[in-house]
Amino acid sequence: MLNPAAMNIPRGSGYFAIVRRFGRDYLRGQSSTLLVAVGAMVVYSAANGAMAWLVSPLLNGLVARDPNVLIVYPLLACAILWGRAVSYFVQQSMIETVGERVVNEAQRDMFRSLVHRDLASINAVHSGKFVSNFLYDATLMRDAITQGIAGVGREFVSLIVLTIVMFYQDWMLALVSAVVLPGVAWAMERVGGSIRRNSARNMEATGTLSTVVSEALDGRRIIKAYGLEDHASRQADEKLSARLQLLIKLARIRASAVPITDIFVGIVVATILFVGGYQVFHHGLNLGEFGSFLTAMLLAQQPIRNLSQLWPVTASGVQASQRVFALIDTKPEIVDAPGAKVLNVAPEPIGGAVHFRKVSFSYHADASAPAVSGVDIDVAPGMKVALVGPSGSGKTTLFNLLLRFYDIDAGTVEIDGQDIRQVTLASLRRTIALVTQEPILFDESVADNIALGRPGATRPEIEAAACDAAAHDFIMQLPHGYDTRVGEGGLTLSGGQRQRIAIARAMLRNAPILLLDEATSALDTESERQVQEALTRLMKDRTTIVIAHRLSTVADADRLYVLDQGHIVESGSHAELMSLGGLYARLYQRDLSEPEHASSIEHV
Repeated sequence: MLNPAAMNIPRGSGYFAIVRRFGRDYLRGQSSTLLVAVGAMVVYSAANGAMAWLVSPLLNGLVARDPNVLIVYPLLACAILWGRAVSYFVQQSMIETVGERVVNEAQRDMFRSLVHRDLASINAVHSGKFVSNFLYDATLMRDAITQGIAGVGREFVSLIVLTIVMFYQDWMLALVSAVVLPGVAWAMERVGGSIRRNSARNMEATGTLSTVVSEALDGRRIIKAYGLEDHASRQADEKLSARLQLLIKLARIRASAVPITDIFVGIVVATILFVGGYQVFHHGLNLGEFGSFLTAMLLAQQPIRNLSQLWPVTASGVQASQRVFALIDTKPEIVDAPGAKVLNVAPEPIGGAVHFRKVSFSYHADASAPAVSGVDIDVAPGMKVALVGPSGSGKTTLFNLLLRFYDIDAGTVEIDGQDIRQVTLASLRRTIALVTQEPILFDESVADNIALGRPGATRPEIEAAACDAAAHDFIMQLPHGYDTRVGEGGLTLSGGQRQRIAIARAMLRNAPILLLDEATSALDTESERQVQEALTRLMKDRTTIVIAHRLSTVADADRLYVLDQGHIVESGSHAELMSLGGLYARLYQRDLSEPEHASSIEHV
């Protein structure tokens, strides 16, 4: 999970550091709303103090049998309570508004940070844990703002106002009652620390549970096909049970806050009743003053109780905020180099020469064997080059390096003589169109999915790309044509239809370099024929690098590079490699011997 130490918030100053960061990053634009909320909070607290003060003249008036107290003070009490009710509504609605806006901004920052992270960083954490951070932690943050921070502020101001009333009526009794505060503060700090620790464990458990649910949904076809419903349910039950134990423990810790507070408060209330009553009997303490003091003290008990309940919420929110800010503060390592220039691809007659020069790369720093080592590949503009080899040989790794999803450990990768590490990422990736084995579609309309190839494209341009990809006819038969939503992952479409939409996206991009990552291997014969025709049109006048699954589909490549364990072991045309009788020839013969199911040369 995310490490709070990775962000710029000191671990030991959680609450106040988080508040400062909220103020710096999210609250500056909401100062007017906050001022209204703070003003209403002061009015609410003042109303509590006014109610306590009102008891003194009321009791004194009753003792003196003044008939005015029967009219004036009831009206005053009603006005004070109405003012308190209105001020509570105003401050609570304003704080809720601020809280929702802060969480919305934080979620937006989280998502932006997530999509800009390096591929290696994203792959290192399961998507379910990211979703848990995004949703669960955001809820805790909102509660910390709307209930915790705001509530603590309101109750703290009320406690100050009531304390002033208590000191005004009898400072000696006020000092006696103040003895409880250090004990309550100590108890709340212990409770808050326990909640922070258990909240972190609960977040881990929630992330693990999210992972199980996410994997069950992603693998729903396998679960159904293999009858794994009970197995999946058992896994979820285990995670749910573990999380339940943590939640119960957290609930008990939170529930202990008020009773602990009441123990301290009970001692003080008993002491004040005895001391105050003794002074009334023996030292002439005014009954009205004592009544006002006692009312203020009893009213002050409620803010103390509320603070003990709100502090755990705040502690959980602080822990969640640290995880949120850790995610936001994570910076990608693969960024534009200082002074990076826009990649300039020669337009005439065809640009897009690709060169790998002694390229080596490992996915893990301590890997005993690199994914690719000493790779030399030359692709002239307009050539069709195929990468073939057994599983784990490094084919897709080369695609990842060309797109700068990862940076090479040694050597250089060049496009038209320009080192890709010295050009901007945006211009590099605009130069390349990628079509993968499993086409990625989003739950948007067909037109929106195609337009992702070149945002801002017009509808005629989108339809022209679809026609070139042999997709226009089936799109027009969909319920709403180009405006039909494709569903999650495009599951409302067949595999061939999804692939042709992905090809249309690449057509629209019109990039000089095309990468085909086993683009037809998962299709039936008819769909493959249609897709292959579309790909032929897409490859025209482009530099094309193909990862081959069925070797028969790349026999016409200008040059084939055969990889094995990260090394180029053979290169040449189909005829040249067959005449060598080496690894390519063996793979090709095996491919021909499996007409129904082509050789499963999976990519890395």
